[in-house]
Amino acid sequence: MFNKNLIPYYKLFDSAPVATAILQADSFKLEMANPKMLDLWGRSDSIIGIPLLDFLPELVDQRYPDYLKQVRTNGHPLEEKGAQVLLNRSGKKESLFMDYSYTPIFGQQSKATAILVMATDVCERELNRLVAQQTKRDLRAMVLSAPVPMCIYRGSSFELEVVNEYMMEIWQSEESMNLSVLNYVFHNGVPYTLKKDGVTYTYTPLGNGITHNAGVCVIATLN
Repeated sequence: MFNKNLIPYYKLFDSAPVATAILQADSFKLEMANPKMLDLWGRSDSIIGIPLLDFLPELVDQRYPDYLKQVRTNGHPLEEKGAQVLLNRSGKKESLFMDYSYTPIFGQQSKATAILVMATDVCERELNRLVAQQTKRDLRAMVLSAPVPMCIYRGSSFELEVVNEYMMEIWQSEESMNLSVLNYVFHNGVPYTLKKDGVTYTYTPLGNGITHNAGVCVIATLN
């Protein structure tokens, strides 16, 4: 049976511009989730009516269930930007970055009966921010575990140091290297964005602790 308090929200879901879901406050059972949220979680609509930790058991050891309990208990909204969350999607664990919010929905006697969850995937933004802060070893690990297409070119010869499987899928059988853009980013130390064949490539210069010209990180986004 539908929660009567949620009726005003039902028609907003499918057309919401961000990933949106509603959880029951007592059991965190999933009342509703729009296609964007299902895609973000990597789940089908068969999870509707199932408690959160049953269809996302990887959250058990993360801080988010405790945050939901706080919102349910104190009735105050909670939001976080650039939060890192580990999710099992397509059979493998991925590290994602999200801007999200938990907002209580109140019923009788000002008691929270449900929680509105809204989230935005900000992986590209956060990965670009983190690139300049990582050591060479950490960068390699980050590229291989990144949930977006990503690679690293090193030095003025632009040797391909590491590339993840998502970037390889975009390249298919042939590496896509734009030498003019790589040279520009490498020698000027400034980011550059290029759109090509339905893909947006973001080029970010890598420093070596002294200068900016250690290499270039490339992140791709499908348009």
